[in-house]
Amino acid sequence: MIALLDIGGTKIAASAGRGAAIGAVRRIPTPVESPLATLRGLVEGVMGGVLPEAIAISAPGPFDRTTGALRNPPGMPGSWHGLEMAYLLGQRFDCPVFVENDANCAALAEARLGAGAGHRTVVYWTVSTGIGCGVVRDGRIVVGRHDTEGGHMVLWPAWLGGPPCHCGGAGCLEALASGRAIARRYGIAPEHLSDPDAWVEVGRWIGLATVNVTTVHDPDVVIFGGGVCASWGRFAPSLFETIQRYLLLQPQPEIARGTLGEDRSLLGALLVAEDNGEDPARLLTAR
Repeated sequence: MIALLDIGGTKIAASAGRGAAIGAVRRIPTPVESPLATLRGLVEGVMGGVLPEAIAISAPGPFDRTTGALRNPPGMPGSWHGLEMAYLLGQRFDCPVFVENDANCAALAEARLGAGAGHRTVVYWTVSTGIGCGVVRDGRIVVGRHDTEGGHMVLWPAWLGGPPCHCGGAGCLEALASGRAIARRYGIAPEHLSDPDAWVEVGRWIGLATVNVTTVHDPDVVIFGGGVCASWGRFAPSLFETIQRYLLLQPQPEIARGTLGEDRSLLGALLVAEDNGEDPARLLTAR
C-alpha cells in the first residue's frame, strides 16, 4: 500500500491506497510545531503498523522538486519552510517518496476519474483558503521548470492600486478571490458572506483568470473545486459573463464543478506515485 498525505495551510489529510482507491481518511489541523513528527505519525497511523511501499505527498507550493522541500509556501507556519519531506520520510520508512503540487494532484484526479474524464486538456482551479491551478494534458500533469502557481497570476498590478498579496506581490488572483482575501476584505468568512455585489466581484476575478489560462492552454474543460466553490451559485453568473465578454479568439471551454470532493488531492497523489514508481527522474528517496 502507498501512504498518502495532503498538506494544507489549515489541515492535513492522510490515507493509504492502491489502484486509484483510497481507504479511510484521517484529518488533523496543520501543526505549527514538529511538522516532521506529525507526518511520520500520520503515515504510521494510516498504514496500521505495515511499512509503506511508497509515500505520496500533495504539497502546497512553491516546493523544490529535487529535494521535495517546501520553499516558503504562503500561509504555512514557518516551521514548515525548507522541510525536506521526501528525504527525511524516505530515511524513516526506507521507501520512495513522491511530492507534487496540491493543485496538480487535484487536477490529475479530476482529469482521469472525475469531471474531466474523456477530455484531452483539463484545467483545474482550487478556490479555497488560497487559490491553485493545475493543467493536465493527455492524462499527464503539465509541469514547467519548477512549481506552478496559477493563483499568483497578477490581475490588478500594484501601480494601479492592486491589494497586497502574502506572496510579497500585489494584485494576485489569490489576493482578490480566495477565502483568505474574502475574509480580509469583507470581514467575514466566505460561507457567511451574503452580499451579492461582493460575489459578483469574486466571479469576475475568477472569470478573468479563466480567460487568461484558456488563452494559453486552450482546454476542453475548466473544473472548479475548493471550499469557496460551496458558494458557486453566487459567483458563477458573473464568472460566465466575464468569460463570454473577454474570451474573444477561442471557443469557450466547458465549465464544470469537480465531482471527487475534498479527497481529490489524495487520489491525485496516489496516481502520481503509481504513474512514476518506475521513473527514476521522479523518484525522491533517502539517498
